[in-house]
Amino acid sequence: MDPWRLFFFKGGIMQHKDIQKLTFTSVLVATAFVFSLVTKFVPGLNLQMPQGGTVFGIAMLPLILIGMLMGVRHGIIGGMLYGLVSLLLDGVLYHWASLFSDYLIAFGLIGLSGLFKNGMHDVKSFVYAVLFVMMLRYLSHAIGGAIIFAEFAPEGVNPWFYSFVLYNLPYMASTTALTLAVGLVIRPRIRRIAIDFQLLEETYV
Repeated sequence: MDPWRLFFFKGGIMQHKDIQKLTFTSVLVATAFVFSLVTKFVPGLNLQMPQGGTVFGIAMLPLILIGMLMGVRHGIIGGMLYGLVSLLLDGVLYHWASLFSDYLIAFGLIGLSGLFKNGMHDVKSFVYAVLFVMMLRYLSHAIGGAIIFAEFAPEGVNPWFYSFVLYNLPYMASTTALTLAVGLVIRPRIRRIAIDFQLLEETYV
């Protein structure tokens, strides 16, 4: 094949891949919002913490999949986009720094699931990925909460203990458990779809 034709052919493939990744990222971010709405309107799942935080949230699962399927860059962008739109739709900003600790950083870190490239092929890697990024999100909320929302801690209770243990730990633990359970159930199907759309190789090294 002519070198110039080969160059432009490869460029076309790369451009197509970028468009495909952008499309799937957008779809998964939208899916995250659908999951968020479901948990808000289904009795028993719509429990909310006083200053923000869904007790039984599964919206993180699509964001985790963005990182695993499209890579860290798309994962972080998708997570930050979700956080920003969530704030604009129904979020409450008690302090300007909360924009970062509770939205942009907290959800952007979910995109680091892309560091676990074999997560869709290997169950153990998938579990590690979910636990890792959810821990990072928890730390972002907890550190920000201890610093920004210290005044909300009950009288006589250390703000760091309140934020890390009493406030953020319970809902993040339940959200992580639900995300992991649902993720393990649908992972084989998502893997098959991703392979069909050439987002994943059939096998991994």
